[in-house]
Amino acid sequence: MFELILILFVVSATPQAEGCRIDDVIQEKIEDMLKERPAFFAFVKGNHVTFTGHDILKFGDVKTNIGNHYDATTGHFTAPKPGLYEISCLLYGVGASRVTFQIHKNSQIFAYGFAPGREYNSNTVSLLMELTKGDKVYVKHRIPGRRETVQGNKHSYFSGRLLQ
Repeated sequence: MFELILILFVVSATPQAEGCRIDDVIQEKIEDMLKERPAFFAFVKGNHVTFTGHDILKFGDVKTNIGNHYDATTGHFTAPKPGLYEISCLLYGVGASRVTFQIHKNSQIFAYGFAPGREYNSNTVSLLMELTKGDKVYVKHRIPGRRETVQGNKHSYFSGRLLQ
């Protein structure tokens, strides 16, 4: 925020050049600041998704994707820079379907999640991850040979943001 105030002061003290608008300069600076703090939030798309084996769950209803580092086609978030990230995933089982999943950092399991097979149960995993540039974070089904169904309709989500 301090950086933005400093820029506003410098811009307001500088006479406008032809073709240069203060609003444009401010907008560019705000966009640059947002790119420095990547964040994403995406829901499971549609009514529900059934996954088996070691499927990667894709959250296709993307609501926020600052910096465009979440890819809904692969289900991967790719860290654009090193830092401490907050990652969260909530999966909501359909009916009596239990849901077993794991959150990966690259190819390694970072954390497990489990919603028991009772009437419409959910599980939320929230964690902090130290990531380096290029690290990939994603949600994967955990038990081979089991079919499990996750509720869509804005119930199940995957999100993350750079803290520092």
